[in-house]
Amino acid sequence: MNQNKNEFLPSILNVIAGIGVFIISFLVEIRVPISTEVAKFLGLFIVSVGITLVIWSAMHIKEAFFGEVEPKLDVLVKNGPYRFIRHPVYLGMTIAFTGLPIALRSWLGLIGVFFLFLPSEIYRAKLEEKALKSKFGSEWEDYTAQTGFMLPYVRK
Repeated sequence: MNQNKNEFLPSILNVIAGIGVFIISFLVEIRVPISTEVAKFLGLFIVSVGITLVIWSAMHIKEAFFGEVEPKLDVLVKNGPYRFIRHPVYLGMTIAFTGLPIALRSWLGLIGVFFLFLPSEIYRAKLEEKALKSKFGSEWEDYTAQTGFMLPYVRK
């Protein structure tokens, strides 16, 4: 199997962006003006929602959860959260990463989620979409017409 040397680039970008958000949220002292207790509760709730979506998604794609951009499954998964959106794992991770800076009351961490982490997720998802279109053809085209990219009801 001929592996592209950039095969792991999307994963590396995700990790770097996630670590960047984590570090910014902990170390930069520009805090959202809400109480620590409210921020922690709200942030942990948001993290829990995101992780729940990731787990729900993983239950439907099983061994492909730990895959790279190239699809590992021979069937296009269209059940569970995949009925509504094509990339629920990435949405769940973004939601979870949004909860961290909220819990820590970090303005810059929250900005980092939307300017570092989310773009890395979108980049990876776009690469996956090309690979899925190549593998599943018209079935993929029909599926994309019925589902949102990362948000339900938001079509092409």
